Amino acid sequence: MFDELECVFGLKRGSYKAFTRIYDEYSDSIFGFALRQLRNRTAALDVVQDTFMKLWINRSMVESTGNLKSFLFSIARYRIIDTLRRQMREPKFEEYIEHGTEYPADISPEDIMMYDEFVSLVTAAKEKLTPRERQIYDLSRESQLSNSQIAERLGISEQTVKNHLSAALHILRDALGGAPLIFIFWL
Repeated sequence: MFDELECVFGLKRGSYKAFTRIYDEYSDSIFGFALRQLRNRTAALDVVQDTFMKLWINRSMVESTGNLKSFLFSIARYRIIDTLRRQMREPKFEEYIEHGTEYPADISPEDIMMYDEFVSLVTAAKEKLTPRERQIYDLSRESQLSNSQIAERLGISEQTVKNHLSAALHILRDALGGAPLIFIFWL
């Protein structure tokens, strides 16, 4: 039976056995999640690898509060976004848009339009945030810093970071109420 708390403590001590048990428990779920979003097996496998590599590198920062699954899916979510951004900048992708179905691609034009619309909505919604909320949101979501890292960097308490981040997410979710549901979870 999988004991998450025990595995997290082992992981924090550098146990490869604990890391392997965590990988065995969650890798298939993360792969399925990434595959649904990216529709590309190789890219999904890369997301899984990157997610667990980041887990290993940041193992000392993993909290033992029973939220390991959420933590892993959060890492995976950012890896998926990075992958989509890279794919959108690749020449092959631009050629696909220019030449229709002449070149196979992993992302449909509709998905691209939805994503572009979502990015525009997020940019507009971020204008509703206070400068501090925007700064904390960007550090959390764009730079992928933990609340404690943000607090240390900005010289404020971790609770203040949580409060600003919570307020920012509330404002963004309200502003994005009409956005495609698939992208809302990226906030």
